[in-house]
Amino acid sequence: MEIPQELKENIENLIIDGHSKIIEQAQNVSKKYRENTGKGNKIITSNSEAIAYAISRMPATYCAVYSALSQTLKKYKNEIKTVYDIGAGTGSATWAIQELLQPQKITCLEYEKEMLKIGERLMEQSQIKSSWEQFDITKDCFQEKADLVISSYMLNELEESSRKNAIQKMWEATSGLLLLIEPGTPKGFKHILEAREILLQQKANIVAPCTHNGKCEISQDDWCSFYVRVARSGIHRQAKNGTLGYEDEKFSYIAVSREPVFENGQARILRHPQIGQGHVKVKVCTQNGIQEKTFTKKDKEVYKKVRKLDAGECI
Repeated sequence: MEIPQELKENIENLIIDGHSKIIEQAQNVSKKYRENTGKGNKIITSNSEAIAYAISRMPATYCAVYSALSQTLKKYKNEIKTVYDIGAGTGSATWAIQELLQPQKITCLEYEKEMLKIGERLMEQSQIKSSWEQFDITKDCFQEKADLVISSYMLNELEESSRKNAIQKMWEATSGLLLLIEPGTPKGFKHILEAREILLQQKANIVAPCTHNGKCEISQDDWCSFYVRVARSGIHRQAKNGTLGYEDEKFSYIAVSREPVFENGQARILRHPQIGQGHVKVKVCTQNGIQEKTFTKKDKEVYKKVRKLDAGECI
């Protein structure tokens, strides 16, 4: 998957000057995020760091949001006119939302000023109907509700007490759909699982990826995550110090709504299907729990369909 051509060009236009410095900064920013996760510290402190973040992380974040939201929208059919992008960073999620929904209004809320400035700059000439506001989820309050509230890669930056409070506040600001996306790591999934429990206590209805509102059956030594293959531009490869023309971004997510969604008995694939001679094996999340299923040529159309599916998709 690739980011929109307009966004790619806008990012590259940020680095006409100071190319080598920005590339070095990109690697430093990645290190700072790894070391400060969950500590509530300010990470991006300069314009060059914000640009470095846009180069190194926007493609993967955009693709993860696009993937999670597109799967969610297969089950959630209500109209979405207004959006809150919370912890918007440099605007990755908003670009993905625009691509899929074209809402009437997107409000990007971001705590770090330098990220906000770059996010605004990247959208200056676009068709995205967005407004940007500095916002601290741990202290500030929402003035109104939105049809869609989305937060990507933000919960992992908060301390535990702030994280739980943020989840509650985002749900209260949601009139329709809430989508939370985190890194596809054991820790990222732990935060998603925490959000799942809090939201179910608030009578939220799960839309995706779970196919039920019951207890999550993922074992404690495992985690639920999906992935998307992200195309790398030349500058992206340099920023990540990589040689391949792609990277795989793993993410975990939870989408909940105010209204129950139509239950159609679907099963969501949790791991890459194992394709053998004349059969395919899949691990799936169903309303009856996690199951291992095997389909053979005797299953005809289902067998053909499952062979073409990947983790995260529904049978």
